[in-house]
Amino acid sequence: MKIKKINEDKVQIIITNQDLEERDVKKWDLMPTNPKVQELFQDLLDMAYHECGFEVEDDTQLMVEAYPLSVDSFVVVMTKVRTHHAVEHFSLFTPQQQETDEQDTDGQVERGLNQVWRFSDLETCCLACSRIVPDYVEFSALYKYNAVYYLAVGLIPESDVEVEVLLGEYGEWVPTDEVFLREHGTVIIAHAAVPNLASLVK
Repeated sequence: MKIKKINEDKVQIIITNQDLEERDVKKWDLMPTNPKVQELFQDLLDMAYHECGFEVEDDTQLMVEAYPLSVDSFVVVMTKVRTHHAVEHFSLFTPQQQETDEQDTDGQVERGLNQVWRFSDLETCCLACSRIVPDYVEFSALYKYNAVYYLAVGLIPESDVEVEVLLGEYGEWVPTDEVFLREHGTVIIAHAAVPNLASLVK
């Protein structure tokens, strides 16, 4: 496990399948009511406290989200929300855009050139693709997972910032690997998704 304190209210932990196996926990068992999972997250909280001083008080709500990085690992983000109504929230795959400076400069999860972007609907994804210069993308594929569309793109170094800005206007970057979508999602367009989707915009 790798622990990174993002700020006073947020900590990031990268967990591998081996870490789960050592605790006899399966990915599909990751529900807050599971005793093994409760024990796992208590261990994570203890580690976060001892390694980087991340402490959760009695009147603090703890929101726990997990994002798959690959078929072998995922990242858990724990965020403290101070409230008098403490409720723990957990989901195995909840793509949500974090602040850019947390992920790209201070966090351990970086975008790189191979990225996945989440769109609420197909029309929005098409609009985003229509603004991208096709030569700026080496490859692209479209997937559908849990009724949400995901665009996987491989960017060239000279234009990655420009494409990220355009995609960020319409969708959300998610720290996951295309391999996860390929195995668990539905392939909508396997190749050249950007120009194909752009052609649908009149």
